[in-house]
Amino acid sequence: METTTLAEAFAYFDSAPANPRWSWSAVSPDSKKVTLTIWEHEVDADGSVNFFGDPALATWSSKPGNQERIRNLRIARDNCDSLCHVIWVTARDPEETPLKIAGRYPEQHLMMRVIDLDEVTGEFSAALVDPTTPGHERRRMVDRPILPPTPSPRDSAHGRISDRTPQRAIATCPNCFIQLPATGVCGSCEAPWVSFRG
Repeated sequence: METTTLAEAFAYFDSAPANPRWSWSAVSPDSKKVTLTIWEHEVDADGSVNFFGDPALATWSSKPGNQERIRNLRIARDNCDSLCHVIWVTARDPEETPLKIAGRYPEQHLMMRVIDLDEVTGEFSAALVDPTTPGHERRRMVDRPILPPTPSPRDSAHGRISDRTPQRAIATCPNCFIQLPATGVCGSCEAPWVSFRG
């Protein structure tokens, strides 16, 4: 599976975010599919996420992406048996602050089931499930049929990057979606790349 743009990943599930600059989730026009973006490294090995008591809550709870996600999680709960499609977001370095995106790709087989939602703060918990099984059986991260894409090494003899040269992840500006230079500051709107939950 190759990484995609955010718009392509949402379109894979027949949905478009309300605002591509700040949306962390989307819903299909018929409200029968809800899609969430989730940082892959934030999912526990057992396939669960739990943002209750998150120490960074004050950083992201008032963001428009969180407010939209609360609305969309309500739709998932009320119209979709609490099931959400997932767009995995991979970090260039999970220890880096702020996080920088290395890639995004849609989860083609499994879904997240919302377990609990605080409709005021946006804190929620969810678990990876197989929607094709009776009762939507729980799945672990290693159970995914398609694992994250990995860049293939390219031949340096043809003017390309070799196996020993780390490839620079491409980050985009959250405001205007232009590729960021190595400085991480957008040349168009001069906004630094800041990653929030989603």
